[in-house]
Order: sequence, then structure tokens, then C-alpha cells
Amino acid sequence: MSTQNGTKNRYFGTDGIRGVYGESLTDSIALLVGGSLGLSSKGGTVVVGRDNRLSGESLARALAEGVLAAGGNVLDLGVVTTPCVAYLTAEKGAFAGAMISASHNPPAYNGIKIFAADGRKLPADREAEIETRIAEASLTCAKTRGKMLSSRGATELYADKVKSAGRLDGLKIVLDCANGAAAAYAPRIFADMGAEVVALNTSSDGNLINDGCGALHPEVVAAEVVRQGADMGFSFDGDADRVIAADEKGNIVDGDKIIYILARMLKARGELPFSTVVGTLHTNMGAEAALAEEGISLVRTDIGDHNVVARMCADGYTLGGEQSGHIIIGKYLDTGDGVLAGAVLARTALDAGKPLSQLADFAIYPQVNVNIRTARKDEIARSPLLADYAEAVRGMLADSGRIMLRGSGTENKLRIMAESRDPFLAAYAARSIEMFIRTNFTL
Repeated sequence: MSTQNGTKNRYFGTDGIRGVYGESLTDSIALLVGGSLGLSSKGGTVVVGRDNRLSGESLARALAEGVLAAGGNVLDLGVVTTPCVAYLTAEKGAFAGAMISASHNPPAYNGIKIFAADGRKLPADREAEIETRIAEASLTCAKTRGKMLSSRGATELYADKVKSAGRLDGLKIVLDCANGAAAAYAPRIFADMGAEVVALNTSSDGNLINDGCGALHPEVVAAEVVRQGADMGFSFDGDADRVIAADEKGNIVDGDKIIYILARMLKARGELPFSTVVGTLHTNMGAEAALAEEGISLVRTDIGDHNVVARMCADGYTLGGEQSGHIIIGKYLDTGDGVLAGAVLARTALDAGKPLSQLADFAIYPQVNVNIRTARKDEIARSPLLADYAEAVRGMLADSGRIMLRGSGTENKLRIMAESRDPFLAAYAARSIEMFIRTNFTL
């Protein structure tokens, strides 16, 4: 990832700092991040939370120690969801928030997501400041050490925010908590809202987080919805900042379809400024076409929910998100929240008096995604040789589709996406580019 001055970050990627614990992410890095936040806070408070990965407690302790040593205070929430940290950072008037999580990644990974005082993810210049502190390995020890603050009742404030989406009486909802942070909160919140809840994958064992379940495996909740005769289901990832839904027939309702449903609802209520929503380069062309038929425009940003939020805030939009399930509903929060988005989607279906399958009834364009594992992801993605070949493939697709090439912001992978009205052309485009890369480049 590049900063605003064009230099490349060593630690911060698409969504904070992320890596395999003990290798590219260590307690020492967390300590230095905490020290940077504590120094910048000038005696202010940093909210700290984590998911239930085995490395989370050690990383959170190290980060908190850095904050305290530099004179900042720490509000330690323990195991919570990422949007809970974001919300409470703003609600409590804290200087910053830090979430220890690798989101949807496997258990061996962990990460550090940082939020500014407004509950939004840090801008590039703030990330660059922290990068400098890490590179200098400089830890400040203030004359007056900071304090650990009580978090009593804090998470209930977040729960109340989700519950403000409305009652869900009469709905039977399946929740796949990904053996992650949502397990301790989501089933209780949905039950408090009046839904009959069937909860899956609620283990607190950090070895099981995202393991064959959650937002990357929505087929799990889809099958259970059908088996239970439920109205809908929601799959969260490890830190619950994203959600993928399933309708009553077991069909997957991804982030693009969720945005479509919520956009129509908000427009009907006069709560969709400029009749516009914000998506990303990955947003399906079928969703864009379906929105256009409803008189709703789609604005695209680069990949990453922080880019979506930035565009929403800059231009006054109130709804945005990613196909992967990061859904930002500005009326409630300025960050992706899977639990909240699920609750609002369920309430939307209840108000419409229609099953979820009817609300998401539009044709998506076939989309083929291919990942190539390589440490040279960015170098290959920028290659003129590849650019020329990709342009030829784009010419073949013409107006019927598109392709996208990019290095993953969190893993050593080069991602290829091809999309077309014609499924054969989408598959051909993606696979031909894959074979070109494997033939012409050293991975």
C-alpha cells in the first residue's frame, strides 16, 4: 500500500497491519504501535479490543503497555467485534481505538486495525507516522504512566446501537459466528431484538476462528437456513466487520445484493442522498445495472472499506460497501459492521413483508476470481508486459465485461477478477491471464 506521498508502507496494508503472528507481526511491533498512539494522545485514551485468536491477548497486552508507557490511558474491552471498538472510540471521546484481529484470515494470522477519534480508520498520513515510529524502534516512556480505565457497561452501549435498528419479532434467523468475536454478542443481540436465533460456530477456541465457517463459507449458514426452515441467515467473519447473508431458499446474498436491498429501502424513505451508493472496483456490474433501473447511481472506489467510508464522508453519501460483506450504513456507524448490517437487513425484510429472496431478485454478472500466490504480487501487477496482455483481454470483452488485477493488501497473492454477461468469456479471461502470468513470470 502507498501513502499519500507515494512511499510504500512496510507494515500497513489494505486494512491495517496484518501477518502471521511471530513472523511478520510480533509483540514488539504491537508495543511500538501502542507507544506511537500513547505519545500522540498526549494523555488521552486508546480503546483496545481483540478477537479470540490465541495470539490476541499477548498482542493486546503489548499494545496497551506501549500506550501506558507513553502516558496514554487504555480502555481494554477484551474480546469484542471490530465495529464495537470503532463505535466506542467515538462514543467515549477517546483519542484512538486499536483492534487486534486478522478479520477473515486463518488462526495463525493476526493484525492491528486502528481507528481515529471519530471511529473511522486512520488516513494514510497517520499510518505513515506510526510506520516511522516502528522503523525507529523508538518507545517513549513518559514521566507519568497512563492508567487502565474501567470498561464496565461499554459493550452494552454498542449492543444498544445495533438494537436501535428495530424489532425482529416473528423472524427465525440462523447466525454463523465463525468461532470468532461475534459469538459472545450476536446471538444475544438478535434474541433481544425478538428474533428466534439458531447460532452456529460459537466456540471461543481461537484455533477454530474462520475454520471452514463464517463469511468465507456462506454455504454453511445457507444449508442450515433450509434445514431449520428459517427466514434468513447471516455469516460473520472473525471480527464481525463483514456479513454475507442467505435467503430462505438457501441462496447466497452477498454484499452487492445487501447494498441493493438497503439502497432501495433508503431511497423509498427519502434517506439516500443524491440517490447514490458507494461500491468498489469489485462491485458486480449486474448490481450496478439493477441499481440504475431503480434510479440509483453507483460510485466506485478502490478496494477497502476505508476507501468506501472516505468517499461517503467526503461527498455526503450514507450507504456503501463491498461485495465481500463490509456494509457501511452511515445512519448508525462510519465503519463496516456485519452484526448491524444483518439486523438492518432483517428489519428491512420484515417491513417489506416479503421474503429475502424476493428483495434480492436481480441477475449478477458471472464473476471469476483467481488468486496466484507470489511474494512479487505488486511487481507483477505493475508489469508493462502484463498490462499489454490484459488490455488485449479487455478488448475481447468489450462492453460486456471487465477485468481487474491487483496485489492483495493482506496476503502474498496476486488477485485476478474477470466479469462478463457471458460466463464462458469471464472464465476464459481470468484463466488466460492466469496462464500468461504463470508462463511469463517467476513467482
